[in-house]
Amino acid sequence: MIYDKLAQYYDALVKDESASKLWCDFTVDKISGDKILELACGSAEISHMLANRGYKIIASDISESMLSVASEKSSNDNISFKCVDMCDFDLNEKFDAIICYCDSINYLSDINAVKKMFECCFNNLKVNGKLMFDMHTPDRLIEFVDPFVEEGVIDNTNYQWTITSLADEVHHHFAFWENGEFYEEFHIQKVFDLENIVQILNELNFKVEIYTDFDQKGINEGEKYFIVGEKQ
Repeated sequence: MIYDKLAQYYDALVKDESASKLWCDFTVDKISGDKILELACGSAEISHMLANRGYKIIASDISESMLSVASEKSSNDNISFKCVDMCDFDLNEKFDAIICYCDSINYLSDINAVKKMFECCFNNLKVNGKLMFDMHTPDRLIEFVDPFVEEGVIDNTNYQWTITSLADEVHHHFAFWENGEFYEEFHIQKVFDLENIVQILNELNFKVEIYTDFDQKGINEGEKYFIVGEKQ
């Protein structure tokens, strides 16, 4: 899952400026300081918005293809790009906040990978720095019991995007018919138990706040949990 082919179509498929603004506003509301690392930035819509608001951003992703797309969007001096494995990094600097949005944490394969990510984040945060991320709620598994299928055309390329749920996973299949050639990518997202996530954060000495769908305090019905962990 490296987003090689998907990178060039990513924004056309998922870009949502109003949603990006909500993530940006959520971050600004919780952060103290101006130095931010974004993990799994994708095409870096959120990072670019934060940079335009004056924050100093390192936008990182494991996919070189996604970083190439992200870096072509603007030349804002407040943003830089770095290839980073979010489960294994040490940037030798401390951040006011580390963010990981758009259910990117759900791409981690198991809870041990999540723990490694949290440990890296803790080590790269200032004291009282914030780790902020969102993740699927169990409601997403129910939503995709019946498959979601989207079909269309992007830049003269036919595509099909299928989403299904299986046990505790959400499966994405992307197919592209480009200039007579067929390409496909398979992505699997793991839906983690919120209690396990909070327990790991507490064990690492994060003080935890939970929101549902950006602005509902606590655990409610919805698509995403938003977690804010403050390094103690």
